[in-house]
Amino acid sequence: MHDWVCFSEAELTNALSGCSNVSAPGPDHLKWSHLKRVIRVHSCATVILTIADVCLMVGHWPLHFKDSLSVIILKPGKPSYSTPKVFRPIVLLNTLGKLVEKMVSNRLQFDSIKYDVFHPNQVRGVRQRSTKDAGMILTHLVRARWAKGLKTSVVAFDIAQFFPSINHNMLLLVLWKQGCPPLVAKFFESYLVGRSMRYAWNSFVSPLHQADVGVGQGLALSPILSTLFIAPIMKLFEQSVALQGVTLLSYVNDSTIIVQSPNLVDNCTALHVVYEEIFRLFTAFALVLEHNKTELFHFHRLCSHESLVIDLGYAPYTGDTPL
Repeated sequence: MHDWVCFSEAELTNALSGCSNVSAPGPDHLKWSHLKRVIRVHSCATVILTIADVCLMVGHWPLHFKDSLSVIILKPGKPSYSTPKVFRPIVLLNTLGKLVEKMVSNRLQFDSIKYDVFHPNQVRGVRQRSTKDAGMILTHLVRARWAKGLKTSVVAFDIAQFFPSINHNMLLLVLWKQGCPPLVAKFFESYLVGRSMRYAWNSFVSPLHQADVGVGQGLALSPILSTLFIAPIMKLFEQSVALQGVTLLSYVNDSTIIVQSPNLVDNCTALHVVYEEIFRLFTAFALVLEHNKTELFHFHRLCSHESLVIDLGYAPYTGDTPL
């Protein structure tokens, strides 16, 4: 547990520096270029810092910052546009609120790395880690075990509707268990609720609708909150799995189980056991695995070998429809 320190002008400048001047403005019609000009005046920068500090100190997120506009656009190159998944919502928020969110997110990132909150195998949503790192880790594991005569099998799985599915009470409990200052937890009690959204489709704009589900995917705080939410699952998995040669990599809403042994048959047996534990842990955190996106990969040095399938024990890949 540590005390929360007021934001500095350097943090304000840093949060703004990476923001694109051509990004679409939110409901307040402010662009990042406007705010960059505003903070050049010291008194204006002080006002913004005061707003950010007071939001944390009193544990309140103003309703003005909770209003958003979701613009629905088509995903290009789809053969049919008859299902919701072929459309992409672009969430536009009030720009000043986004700036404060970025400052809070940067602070949480710094503190979480400093106090070793993240699991080492979380390779997305954490600064200085990316999916390229995940590729390098997997490549190293495969080739290093090849040198020892071991074969590698991988199951990649997704969390269904991850960002909207994050349970607020569970998230607040996770933040408290991870040592967040009480005022931060109180701030998120206000931040997560009371949200409203308008939907824009071509020239049509809907009235405001309640949008209190999970954490919005377009919010600046969503990546850090979701990564903090997954961290205890990773650590619990590491403690519960007694099998040797099992690695779990997480990329926020996507994860990969890596199993290694002298033969692929043993890998498949181990994956069945490990996936059961994965299913149990994610269910305990009120998350649902999207089974129809689950994929199995075997890494073998031979050009041709037997293609093995696996029944993970959970629908739809059970019985007659193995993975």
